[in-house]
Amino acid sequence: MPTIPTLSATATPEHIFAAIDEGGGVIVEDFIDPPLLARLQRDFEPSIRAHAAGSTTRGGLWEEFHGTNTKRLTGLAGKSEAWGELLCNPRYLALGDHYLGPNNYYLNTAQLICIGPNETPQLLHRDALNWPEVAMGEHEVTVTALFALTDFTEENGATVVAPGSHRWPGALPEVAAEACTQVVMPAGSAFLYNGKVIHGGGANRTVDTWRVAIHAGFVLGWLRAEENHQLTTPLDVARRLPPTAQQLLGFRSYEPEFGGRLGLVDYDEAARLLE
Repeated sequence: MPTIPTLSATATPEHIFAAIDEGGGVIVEDFIDPPLLARLQRDFEPSIRAHAAGSTTRGGLWEEFHGTNTKRLTGLAGKSEAWGELLCNPRYLALGDHYLGPNNYYLNTAQLICIGPNETPQLLHRDALNWPEVAMGEHEVTVTALFALTDFTEENGATVVAPGSHRWPGALPEVAAEACTQVVMPAGSAFLYNGKVIHGGGANRTVDTWRVAIHAGFVLGWLRAEENHQLTTPLDVARRLPPTAQQLLGFRSYEPEFGGRLGLVDYDEAARLLE
């Protein structure tokens, strides 16, 4: 069975990126400082408890993809100030800077994904296929962090990954069971991975344990993000966020080094609405 490299919190960006390039993903332990982890857990607990499990899309592929006993919550900036702090973590931003280019990306989505007891395994997929026309090109379009708010174990739904699959041809090639492993890591860790790597939520074979994580990826600024942050984040909340978080959530306009601006308001910088 293949393995996923695990690095300590003191690992250099060069070591982290080398591990991602080689296998498609890497576990970094103690990525979230314990006080911040405790705040995230405390902030999100009421929303998780109140949220219904299962998909809001009825029937078809998406209902199966989302799971019957999995809770998915978005609009995290309105639920936790601590999330705004983690979003601006320099080590996290370095992931986007390295693979997508400084100031060249937005937050794709930030979901609390809570896999409940007796949940079945998720369909394996590549995140990059949200944008099928550019997904398998030479350059990256998305990179993601999976932040563990609880321990990830083989029994409670730790993410299943096919290491090296970011180099496999085809949109969704057949994946043998022996080509996969699970992202087993303690709370506070982060699994940083390439948007082309094949993965999916694992089966939760427990009777009373929920596996909770923040799934948060970056996407090139000229592509449509998965989550409509301007509708899930109230404007008064956006005004209180750090400028970097405002930018990543699309409350500030995208201005590439060359070319036209995107996400404008009255053909001017969107941040005018935050003044």
